[in-house]
Amino acid sequence: MKVYKIVIINALLLWSFSLTAKEYKASLFGAVSDGITLNTGSIQYAIDYISENGGGRLVFYVGRYLTGSIQLKSNVVIELKEGAVLVAAPSIYDYDGPENRNALLWAEKQDSIGVVGKGVIEGQGTLVLESIKTQRKKGYLKENIGSLCPALIYMKGCNSITVEGINLREACGNVQFYNGCTLVSISNITTVSTSVENSQGILLSECDRVNLSDSFFDTSGKELSQAGASKNLSIVNNINKDGKKIR
Repeated sequence: MKVYKIVIINALLLWSFSLTAKEYKASLFGAVSDGITLNTGSIQYAIDYISENGGGRLVFYVGRYLTGSIQLKSNVVIELKEGAVLVAAPSIYDYDGPENRNALLWAEKQDSIGVVGKGVIEGQGTLVLESIKTQRKKGYLKENIGSLCPALIYMKGCNSITVEGINLREACGNVQFYNGCTLVSISNITTVSTSVENSQGILLSECDRVNLSDSFFDTSGKELSQAGASKNLSIVNNINKDGKKIR
């Protein structure tokens, strides 16, 4: 019970921060919601600016925002309003991440970060996988396919993470991966990722104080798995496509 209280208190603190923090519209930094323009540079600039100026929320309103990899920074929360969609770029060359792990949204050793709202993160897994296979066939990529496939969210060594309310769709790799993170709160999310084989909903490795609650999973791989032993986990009221509780 003590662990649950610590996780809940942390989630409330970050939620309170996200409500009171300064709000920045993504469009003011040049982000275009036409689903065609690649917004990686403008979104990254916005995150860097907000983090360097005391933190706040980067808010996306209705539209489709095409982007490659984005690095989250301390004290920045991405908020996707209902009708807002972050669309993963189809080319594998638009991705990067720590330790050669590709991801659409990633962070390393950052504090108080999050992705919240009623919007969607669309991974376009089939198109990204097609790009990987094409480039490997041409000899431009030597790594195995599994190591190249980007996750939608990858966090390494981060503290105080909130993922709440969002819809996660069709990752090319695992949907979410948390490696060595503490105080992770994931709640009220909907995950559907079935277009690519063995896309796992959430992968944990050596994390501490993780809360997963009130969420739905329909994935081609396991809904929840561990690559390295984690501790102090609270897994409450989560179901898969068959209506079975996830334990």
